[in-house]
Amino acid sequence: MKKKTFVLLGAGGHAKVVLAALDSMGREAAALLDADKALWGTDLEGVKIAGGDDKLADYPPSRHEAAIGVGAARDTRLRRRLHEAAAAAGYALPPVVAASAFVARSARLGAGAQVLTRAVVHPGASIGAGAVVNTAAVVEHDCAVGDHAFVGPAAVLCGGAALGAGAFIGAGAVVLPGVRIGAGALVAAGATVSRDVAEGAVERGR
Repeated sequence: MKKKTFVLLGAGGHAKVVLAALDSMGREAAALLDADKALWGTDLEGVKIAGGDDKLADYPPSRHEAAIGVGAARDTRLRRRLHEAAAAAGYALPPVVAASAFVARSARLGAGAQVLTRAVVHPGASIGAGAVVNTAAVVEHDCAVGDHAFVGPAAVLCGGAALGAGAFIGAGAVVLPGVRIGAGALVAAGATVSRDVAEGAVERGR
């Protein structure tokens, strides 16, 4: 049976990375949708930007799956809204795992999770629905990454660390073993975090 093609919601820089991951998986994208009218009718990495959300009906879930192409510039809420809207419209959002990534057999990936180029997810880890483990990031054993959380490029979650829903971990940050990052919290790029971070807080580490 022929595999469904993808429609991506969002056509910014993160969408380029998702398209590259899909290509490495041997999967195709039929179109991208974006609210920015200036992008309509152009293409991204050879894939047409067909319009805004009103064009989603042109790519029915009977023939297409969905992926989120929006990144997270410190705020993961738009990614969550798009994911939930696609799911409510009947689209499957399978995990996107780049061919160069490593995901252990005992790791668990939620719907729409993205594990991108050279990222690593070790045994016992769980990656929530819509969460992102970005380029070369490492999620060590037994970590829990909440729904729609975002682990930035080259960030490291050490063993047993936990991220609440919608948390954002900046590029190159290190969360030490067993540390808990609350829902919606932000860890600055390059920070080393050795203590728990409260829900919605900003942590700059040391």
